[in-house]
Amino acid sequence: MTSNEPQVKIKGRVLNISIDSLTPLEIATISSQVEEKINDIEGKSQEADTSKLALMAAFEFAIELYTIKQTSMNVTEANSRKIDEMADKLERALHKKH
Repeated sequence: MTSNEPQVKIKGRVLNISIDSLTPLEIATISSQVEEKINDIEGKSQEADTSKLALMAAFEFAIELYTIKQTSMNVTEANSRKIDEMADKLERALHKKH
């Protein structure tokens, strides 16, 4: 990793992070969210092991992502059904005119 990569500090550990699709500001925002999640878990669980805290935070983020994906799939399916219904109604309306 080069020294030009953005650095973030999470729980006292400095990481060089470079993701092509994200700006340094976006990376800093995400790292703040990670640190906040870890701090929340630490406060609730009184866990001192930072490796466990990191895994627990990763798991919570994975749950959030899974929930968002499931919701997105459900919305996509519902939208697809609505489009099919509208297309059927349009076809029937067009056939009535002929």
